Amino acid sequence: MYSCILINRSWLAESFIENYIHRTGFLDLTWSGAYSEEALEMLQTKNYDLVFASLPSPDQIIPEDILSELRKQEALIITAPYPEYVFSGYELHPASFLKEPFSMANFQLTIEKVISHDV
Repeated sequence: MYSCILINRSWLAESFIENYIHRTGFLDLTWSGAYSEEALEMLQTKNYDLVFASLPSPDQIIPEDILSELRKQEALIITAPYPEYVFSGYELHPASFLKEPFSMANFQLTIEKVISHDV
């Protein structure tokens, strides 16, 4: 099992991504929640095999301390309903980017590619 965390922008994003994580059979979702102090603490105090970040709309601000922690994650997978270039100002370097909506097949393929690169 691969440990993972999901930081999400809304309960709706959480529901379908969490569902996909559980359906893989090889991911252990150890924490899920919003961009918050708790998310920051989880990123700072634990190591994860994969970090999923569901980005909010570009007009919503992600706290800089959380962005700083996300920048340190080697196996960061970002999801968003907007094209990746919209978030270039965050200076994140994800292992992969999934534009929402995406299928379970694309989700699983992305995870397998990230894991196989031992990121």
